Amino acid sequence: MRRLLLSLTLLITLASQGQAQTTPKKEKIKALFAIMHQDSLVIKIFDGMASSMVKNISAMFDDTAYTNHGIDVSAITQKLMAKSMKKSKEIALRLLSEDMVDIYDKYFTMEEIDDFTTFYKSKSGQKLLNQTPNMSKDIMAIMSSKYQKDFQQSFMKDVEEITNEIKAK
Repeated sequence: MRRLLLSLTLLITLASQGQAQTTPKKEKIKALFAIMHQDSLVIKIFDGMASSMVKNISAMFDDTAYTNHGIDVSAITQKLMAKSMKKSKEIALRLLSEDMVDIYDKYFTMEEIDDFTTFYKSKSGQKLLNQTPNMSKDIMAIMSSKYQKDFQQSFMKDVEEITNEIKAK
């Protein structure tokens, strides 16, 4: 579950510009991340979410001024998502290689890093890592089927309210 939370955090967190100072502990943290396949996991999670996000965003704009003027919202959304996902992956990988190392260094001892390494090398740890992308897809599917309609309605209501506020000024 910690792995899943880390992955979700990577989706919404921006990377900072600082460079991490290398210490033996930080080298162990980087080795842990390599065992955890963090870089490929981040990419798999983003790739798994992309099509669902395009569909959800396109659906939010159905029957709006965009579609009423013959604008292909789906094509625009796909292009925007492709650009956004590319940049998001770059930021997430940078966050992982720099900032997450510092965060693990701050919150975990060398012994705990060693314990994590032992776990993620184990059969159960590897299964957790291998199943995390599938679990993320399941979460996105649940979000889409269970919560999407309410979110869309709320989002479009907010768009309308903000538009009316701006027009009133």
